[in-house]
Amino acid sequence: MEKFDFFEYSPLYKQMMILQALSEGITSHSEISLKAGIVPSLVNKYLKSFLSDELVEKVEGKYKLTNKGLIKLNYLRLAYLSEISELYKSIEVKFQDVFLKLVGKKDICIYGAGVVGKMLFRLIANKEKFNVIAFLDDDRNKVGTKIEGVPVLSLETNIQADALIVASFKNVDKMCEKALKKGFRNVYSVEFLGDKLKLVWRG
Repeated sequence: MEKFDFFEYSPLYKQMMILQALSEGITSHSEISLKAGIVPSLVNKYLKSFLSDELVEKVEGKYKLTNKGLIKLNYLRLAYLSEISELYKSIEVKFQDVFLKLVGKKDICIYGAGVVGKMLFRLIANKEKFNVIAFLDDDRNKVGTKIEGVPVLSLETNIQADALIVASFKNVDKMCEKALKKGFRNVYSVEFLGDKLKLVWRG
């Protein structure tokens, strides 16, 4: 699994990953701990619990998954995927305004190739109907580079886009003004209304 800064792995997730490791033939406590994201001493605690619940058995000093353990693993996998699906639905609602505002706008530019711009790119790029054609930035050190294959260009670049999203919270007004002066239209800024992300049309 990828590392996500905002999510602490739950006990159920740790159980799933330990059982998953055993199903793959991984028996070393250190390797299991890496897979589950916990310290080796905690792995030992989980394994003892699994042993008493007959989810694992000890064969020649090594823990192996039992049939009961495999059933438990499959249950945990399904529960995990179910919760991921619910989380995805919740995320879709929080970003609904963004996608609605961009309906009919295929080619998108993101003005700001920093942290905010990269996060917006991930949100938009997941939708097949949108195509991020370029990042625009005022930093000469960023211009000429690429972010996930998308070029970073100067704001002076003559580029045709259906919409431009300003990716900044700090310098948003100044950047919107610059983009509009350069002739861009359908310029949007981002802001939050409660916990929902909104696009605000600037011109």
